[in-house]
Amino acid sequence: MHASGILSDQYHLYLICDGETCAKHGLTTADFVTGATKGGCRTIQYRHKGISAREYETNLLPLIDICRSAGTSLVVNDHAGLAEKYALPLHLGQEDALPSGLTVPYGRSTHGFAELALALKAKPAPAYIALGTMFPSPTKPDVATNRHVVGEYLTRTSLPLVLIGGITLDNVHELPKHERVYFAVIGDAFRFGARKEGIEKFVRLFAHELIHGQKG
Repeated sequence: MHASGILSDQYHLYLICDGETCAKHGLTTADFVTGATKGGCRTIQYRHKGISAREYETNLLPLIDICRSAGTSLVVNDHAGLAEKYALPLHLGQEDALPSGLTVPYGRSTHGFAELALALKAKPAPAYIALGTMFPSPTKPDVATNRHVVGEYLTRTSLPLVLIGGITLDNVHELPKHERVYFAVIGDAFRFGARKEGIEKFVRLFAHELIHGQKG
């Protein structure tokens, strides 16, 4: 594990369980996470915009049990209080305030060098940096692609780097492979169907793509 135990070296896959996307596909977040862990995924972020902290916590609890049983790191998106309450790592967007006295490890999203510089000056320091967006993404259509700066990011920080934005089985080979680079995936996880088995298949094939550079 890198980054205080958040990121796994096994697949370099940082899978995002997005509550809204799961609902759109008719798959529960628990089934999504179950399929992902069965496929071997060891880093999953639970993201769910537009719901209350109480609703988020209700949804989070079964995911904690699933991930702990599988030895998978579960990352809380935005809800710092819940991350602290359950001793889980936290992910913050580039505009989210860093809570004072934060004790759990956290990652920070960035979209350019100015945001990277601010993130690296923060106290406590982030455990990893995320960089978006790699490819046109339906979840963030207004953000320009910037995969051309990945190499420069790696020279400006020694932290692990999570790449995000439109990454799929078909285009991940276009991104740099590096021991500190991880790949965040959201929508493409559903390419084999909105079932636990489909998510499991995606995770296994993603690992195969990274290791062998081919699908199938």
